[in-house]
Amino acid sequence: MPAARWTPERVAAVAVGGAAGTTVRWAVTTRVGDVAFPWPVLAVNVVGSLVLGAALAEEWRHPRARLLLHDLGGIGFCGGLTTFSTFAVEVAERLRDGDAAVGVVYAAASVAGAIAAVLLGAAIVGRVRAAGRPVEAEP
Repeated sequence: MPAARWTPERVAAVAVGGAAGTTVRWAVTTRVGDVAFPWPVLAVNVVGSLVLGAALAEEWRHPRARLLLHDLGGIGFCGGLTTFSTFAVEVAERLRDGDAAVGVVYAAASVAGAIAAVLLGAAIVGRVRAAGRPVEAEP
């Protein structure tokens, strides 16, 4: 696959998407506050993975679709919404504080949930696209 060509429009799309994603993450995580189990970060990571799976489900050949879905939605919004660094810190804090069970469950739920969400997002797009295609006549 050839290297992507960065244009001012693509840079702007990633920046706008990233700003929106980080704003949503900030709103979710600050609204909930401190909790025993880090549900807010788990939720944004799984939701971001679902959106990413849908946004990047297919090769978007049309430049506008690529700009909106890949750059703004996938790279920008999902990149800003999801947070591996906070996830890693939260797992480490639980392990350090002697709450290994929560740390391990959180790590496993995050990884399994994110992978399942990416696959589900891609599957949803595949089904929606298939539903829009004409059915061949039976012989």
